[in-house]
Amino acid sequence: MASITSTISIPGSLTSVPTSALTSIPTSNPTANPTTNPASTPVSTSISAPTTYVRTKTKGGAIAGAAVGCLVAGLLLGFLVAFFLYRNKKRPRESHSSYSPAPTTELKAVEPRSQPPPARDKEAIELNHFLLDSLPDKEIVAELRALETLIQQHVENNYHLHPVQADPPALTQDLSRLGFGDDGNLASEAIVALAMEPRLTRHLALRHVISKVVFSSIDKPILPAKSSSPRVPSMLPPPVAAFLQAVQREHAPPGRFVDDEAFDSALRRWRVLSAFLLHPHRSQRTALPADEVAMAPQAKLLANTLDTFLIPFVHADHAAGRYQQKSHLEAIILEVAKFGYTLLSQPSEWRFVYTTGSPGRAAVVCPGLVKVSDRDGRRYGEPRQIVAPRDVPL
Repeated sequence: MASITSTISIPGSLTSVPTSALTSIPTSNPTANPTTNPASTPVSTSISAPTTYVRTKTKGGAIAGAAVGCLVAGLLLGFLVAFFLYRNKKRPRESHSSYSPAPTTELKAVEPRSQPPPARDKEAIELNHFLLDSLPDKEIVAELRALETLIQQHVENNYHLHPVQADPPALTQDLSRLGFGDDGNLASEAIVALAMEPRLTRHLALRHVISKVVFSSIDKPILPAKSSSPRVPSMLPPPVAAFLQAVQREHAPPGRFVDDEAFDSALRRWRVLSAFLLHPHRSQRTALPADEVAMAPQAKLLANTLDTFLIPFVHADHAAGRYQQKSHLEAIILEVAKFGYTLLSQPSEWRFVYTTGSPGRAAVVCPGLVKVSDRDGRRYGEPRQIVAPRDVPL
């Protein structure tokens, strides 16, 4: 039996397929006659059928693959188109939102006042954490009353009630140099007349004079420009006293307005910061301490100034009495100075009141106190009277 092997070439992408892989065709040669014509040998030609089948199957697979590929490509293309459309729709909103802060930043840059105020407020808040807290009003009143008692005891123990040989006009001049005039409840001449009276009014007059002078030494009066009013020696810290003497209120000519409120506000801020900066231990948040050794020369000077009026009424029977009066007066001045350091350090603004509104004559033996502003520097509509002046009707 013989096998016929032939190669069928399939066009396209198909490779040559040997026909032996498809079929083997047996040939019958019952008569092995060499002379028999080979052309008459029956040969099966059914090999064309498998060839046709392979070609048809291959073409159908290619078509199916191409269809699937087109479908996938179409889906991908549709997805990409939808993605880009969605992105293009979203991009204007994102672009607008991303650049929207730019105009706001430019507007803030144009308005310079939008940024500095928070910075100043923050600085003020941080500074207030180190400044002294306000003392309760009742503590300040208690200290004032204690000083009033000291002055009363000093007068009762160191000044006699005997007649004196003194020149009233000279005593009046001494009072004028101490700052007394006709602007209070009592004129200088009236005070001298009260002091010359031995038993009835002398001690009241002396208490009035001592109280007015020593409390004026810790007050912070700012005199108008070109003022000739005398000043008593100050018991405030020397740098503070020197500055207050250098500062004057602006003198307003006729028809011109002077803003005293702005001046007072600036002066209050300067006072609080000065007390803070002069404090040797700022972290303690206490009142500015008074150094008695450093203040001793100031107290001696103020006592000598007062003695120009007080000497005729001092016990002069022995030297011990004069020494006791002088040392006790200086001690009172130092105690009043400590009180002045306390008021100087307060965030609130305090002022002394030396006159009363009561009709008739009265000797003020201790000044009153009013509160002008709160601890944040905000001025009250009207000063708040915390303690009224202590006066004795005559």
